[in-house]
Amino acid sequence: MPFEQLSLSNLVEVVELAERSDPYAWPEEQWRSSLRDDWVIAKRVQGKLVALLVLRPTFFETELLYLLVAPEARRQGLAADLLAKSLEHSKALNAERMLLEVRVSNLAALALYTSKGFIREGRRKNYYPLLAEDNTSANKGREDALLLTHWFIEQPD
Repeated sequence: MPFEQLSLSNLVEVVELAERSDPYAWPEEQWRSSLRDDWVIAKRVQGKLVALLVLRPTFFETELLYLLVAPEARRQGLAADLLAKSLEHSKALNAERMLLEVRVSNLAALALYTSKGFIREGRRKNYYPLLAEDNTSANKGREDALLLTHWFIEQPD
């Protein structure tokens, strides 16, 4: 199944996919900005948008901002396909590295990123908000983010 590069014309279906797939989905205005300014690729199944990835190219690096797969399409390799395509695109841009951050509780994403050569380079304490039902006095409504990097060049010392 081919990749599709998305644009502002896909805003409504992107927002719908995000809202039904991610309890922490970006607001519509953030999607509007990314569809206008970032590299957004997607996969469809039977014409329906089921997975997408947002990549922001910057000076000598890229940043993976969002990777999303609809609940009914998970565990089919779509996230791995999108990630592989974004790594390929980053190399074509001559990026030295790809950066991303991920919730410490997102074990499936961490396993995927690790399998593709990402390494942990840092941690942001209390970075992500939690939903009310996940909020306990122990975590004070916040969750740490892990900072991961995939290097395309030999790592500096």
